[in-house]
Amino acid sequence: MSGRVAVGEAVRAQGLRGEVRVNPWMEGIEAYRRIPEVFLKSDPARRLEINSFKRAGKGSIVWKFKGIDSPEAAEELRGAVFLAGREYFPGPEEGVYYWEDFEGLDAVDESGRMLGRIVDLFGAGGNDVIVVSVPGGEELLIPANRESVLRREEGRWVVRPPQFPDEADGEEAPDAV
Repeated sequence: MSGRVAVGEAVRAQGLRGEVRVNPWMEGIEAYRRIPEVFLKSDPARRLEINSFKRAGKGSIVWKFKGIDSPEAAEELRGAVFLAGREYFPGPEEGVYYWEDFEGLDAVDESGRMLGRIVDLFGAGGNDVIVVSVPGGEELLIPANRESVLRREEGRWVVRPPQFPDEADGEEAPDAV
């Protein structure tokens, strides 16, 4: 599991002091207050120290970075994806996983049968959905919940694919949705 997780994206410069409005990607805005530094996904060696945090409208936040002191400098960060250390957020021991924990790993069913490779994760109302690319170019959609995502073992995820009504009749379920 990676030491950093993607936490948000720079939306635009905010104000005249070089603050940056950020669209947070994680729940619990208050957790963002505890982050002392972030790194750019496009340049993971570039460290930005956070001098201040405040809530903004529409669920966004505003960060003031050390050394970013003008609207022009802040605007250069527009579209940047920020990474923060996992230690500032709940982790697997609390039952919390991040996209980085799934990306590119194989998904197998409870019997160990290979289903495919995890290629995406997206929000769908009250539940995230994991997208598994199966052979033949199809996709299998798996709810990201405890009933469907069972455990991580040996660098892959053991999942319980959704049951289809045809399965109850003994017919073969489709390989992909």
